[in-house]
Amino acid sequence: MSDTFKLRRRAGIALLGAVLLGGALWLALRPSSAPASLAAPAVGFRIAAAALGNPEQISKQLQTGGPLGYAIHLGVFQRELVRDGFRFDGVLGFPRTAAALLGMMSGQAELASTGDSPAVLSRARGEQQRALYVTPPNDTESGFWVVGRKGGPATLDALGGKRVGLLFGSTFDYGFQTAAQGLGLKDVAYTQLPSSAALPALQNNQLDAYVTSAVVAKLWIDRHGLTLIGKLGTVPSTGRTVSVISARADFLAAHPRFAAAFWRGLKAGIDAIRKDPEAYYRWSADSTGYPLDVVRATTSIAFDDQPISPTGVEALKKLLAFRVAQQVAQAPFSVDDWVVRP
Repeated sequence: MSDTFKLRRRAGIALLGAVLLGGALWLALRPSSAPASLAAPAVGFRIAAAALGNPEQISKQLQTGGPLGYAIHLGVFQRELVRDGFRFDGVLGFPRTAAALLGMMSGQAELASTGDSPAVLSRARGEQQRALYVTPPNDTESGFWVVGRKGGPATLDALGGKRVGLLFGSTFDYGFQTAAQGLGLKDVAYTQLPSSAALPALQNNQLDAYVTSAVVAKLWIDRHGLTLIGKLGTVPSTGRTVSVISARADFLAAHPRFAAAFWRGLKAGIDAIRKDPEAYYRWSADSTGYPLDVVRATTSIAFDDQPISPTGVEALKKLLAFRVAQQVAQAPFSVDDWVVRP
């Protein structure tokens, strides 16, 4: 074998080795070749919320309602969140929304779905949570209703000096207190009662009136013959109320893409409701145990096309000012800085 041939053979082997090595490096370094097991795991989160359900039924599903609950039911919420690397791990049910906020702040959940008063009072206490979603004010069937015992007060003006049940620090409390202030009601005797205890108290004449949601009040009126004393939304002084979904500030800081992904998931539920409202009403009736006609009459489907409603923010500012003036809120804060605008 000539020296020239040997040199050419060695050069060919070296060239082939270089090509094979380069190919191996390219396969190893290209992004798509990384094993699935090495991909970043999805970030899990849970939502704390009040248990939904007809207060006359013992068994209640632990879930949240509204467009968020409907988006979760359809699966569109989960699909939108997973696109950005987030995994929905379910809803934690609590007896009240104020308890849901405490559950979130204690680390049991990352989000909480509540009324406006609990969310505002939580932030005023210094709890580090922010508002991801603020609805427009709820005007469905004139807001909260005041239902009364048979033979009791017949109008809101007649509630001075009477026994009125509600949940202290709740959105119902805020609605009635602002209405009572405008009506000039004096010497109202307030009683702290959940709806499950309020119905027998009204039936046994231990309570004159109870402040609750339109859906609960209508059910009691239709089924038990109680009296509709009035609708708080008809009183000009009544504070307008909204719903809020909050998230722990540390969770949002650690995951800056979450707010936008959350809104896309929620918006998918809103779009589905607009496309077929009747399917949404049927789901709400099945979820809560309320009759379909009651749900249709008392469920709002007026949603904004943005996560933070401007009119909702103004309602929150008035709520905070009222609570500070009453010395219920511990300290004022900037609502504009509190809400998250993705």
